[in-house]
Amino acid sequence: MNDASPDASKQILEEYAQKDDRVIVINHDVNKGAGASRNDGLDYIFSNNLETEYIAFVDADDKLDPNAYKKSYEEAKKSNADILNFNFLPSTYWQYKTEATGDIIEYDGDCLNAIFDHNEFYTFIVCWSKLYKKDLLKDIRFTSREFFEDGSFAYKVLPRANKLRVIPDTFYEYNIENPDSTCGKIDELKRLKAIFHTMKETLNDWKELGIVEEYKYKYIQHIILYASLVCPNVIEGNYTSELNDSLGLNVVAEETLNNVTEDTKVLIRKMTTDIKN
Repeated sequence: MNDASPDASKQILEEYAQKDDRVIVINHDVNKGAGASRNDGLDYIFSNNLETEYIAFVDADDKLDPNAYKKSYEEAKKSNADILNFNFLPSTYWQYKTEATGDIIEYDGDCLNAIFDHNEFYTFIVCWSKLYKKDLLKDIRFTSREFFEDGSFAYKVLPRANKLRVIPDTFYEYNIENPDSTCGKIDELKRLKAIFHTMKETLNDWKELGIVEEYKYKYIQHIILYASLVCPNVIEGNYTSELNDSLGLNVVAEETLNNVTEDTKVLIRKMTTDIKN
């Protein structure tokens, strides 16, 4: 996918396509962003590559182990996994452990719990540390927002998956240092607003799936922690109305606070003015 890159990316991609007929190049005349680019790739696959079994995503500025997909495909086929998840290296910026497991683990149903069962939930959110069974993504696409589009995608995919296999291999190196990356250019307040949008979309989707009551408090703990990690400099403020609207409840109500951890309560206090220390 060439998303209207200003450099020689188009030429390089077309050179590879001439050498290998498995390489298909899709060009955008204007920059559409990561979500729209991935969606165009998915649409192409579902229209043209009917024999495809699994789908993977790779960001242009990251590094991938040469054996990543061979090993991942073999592991996915062993258990007929809808999603195969591997570990990644975060490079120097991300001061948060990303290795989800030191051994093979599986979720047979309740795949959404992978996010909530592990402190290293970040590896289950990103879209590029995985193989996805093609049929799982038939009706799922990315949002067009510039930030956290992969998180929104994960919250749609995981509850619809029947089996998730997690392997301990580290196959991917995520490059956050690139100053020209889309993520790197987005200020923290815009990130937080994108997270609020994702909260609302996610819980509305889960309501339609009939799982919102089962997962909503786990999700509140998870998503507020995530916001504190990626928006640390703007997390304190009066976001009460945004939280209430996004989560569909009163975030400072006794019922909410009784169902979250003490750490989450501390973060809620930072994000609202309705609770006194």
